[in-house]
This record gives sequence, structure tokens and C-alpha cells, in this order.
Amino acid sequence: MAKLGCEDNNPRQINFKQPKSILNGLLNLFKVPRELPTPTPKALILAAKGRPGLSPKLIASRIIQRQAEAGIPVGPLPSGKISPGEIMEKIRAEEMVKAITTEMKIELAITPGGKSIVSGTAGPLPVVGNAVIADILGGSAVAS
Repeated sequence: MAKLGCEDNNPRQINFKQPKSILNGLLNLFKVPRELPTPTPKALILAAKGRPGLSPKLIASRIIQRQAEAGIPVGPLPSGKISPGEIMEKIRAEEMVKAITTEMKIELAITPGGKSIVSGTAGPLPVVGNAVIADILGGSAVAS
């Protein structure tokens, strides 16, 4: 006997002809993942503070070096002028760095259930404590 389209039961898809499938789909929207993501090692976070930031000149020189490794002719022209290809690599790197540092949007989300250290004041008294994140927290950042 042939199956009708409304009888298919795929748990990843919602069958809008079956109320139970719709209800299960809605309930799946509110499930919080039980596995906590692996935290970023503290050493990696501390190392990120020492990074120099993006340098268009350094990026362009690395690209030109890689071109030489690939056998593409680089260096000054026979007339002594700078190669147009090298000029374009410098412009390309400058524009990419400018786009990243002025237009890139970084959004951060912290899932519920994580632990956090909170601090503040209660009148004249400083207060420090531990807390469990109860809601999804968000924020923004700037690339440099």
C-alpha cells in the first residue's frame, strides 16, 4: 500500500498535517542543550591580548612571498619600478584590513547554565560572588 505524504514521520521535519508533529516541533524549539561547550583554555585567552593586530603591510608581504614560492614572478620591473601586481596586493590587503576593523560585526552569545563571577557594590561594601547564567547573554566586540 502506498504511503500518503501526511503519513511520513521524519523527526527532523515538521509535518504540518499532523498536530503531534507540530507540537513536537514547537517543544524542540525550547530545549536547552545538555552538553556544555568546551571552555576556551585560559592560556589561549591570555595569549590573545598580546597579539599585535592586523597589519596590511605584513599581509601584503606574506602574499607576495607566497606568490614567489608558487613560481609567480615578483620583484621590481626591469625599469626599476614597483610591479603593478605588488601594488595591487598592498591595496587589496589595506582594503581587507579596513573592512575588518571598521565594518566587521562580532556578536557574542553565552548559553544558560554557565558559571560566572559577579562583582559590584552594595552601598559602601564591595561584593564578589559566583552566579549561574540563567538566560542567553549577548554582546558585541570590535576587531583590531
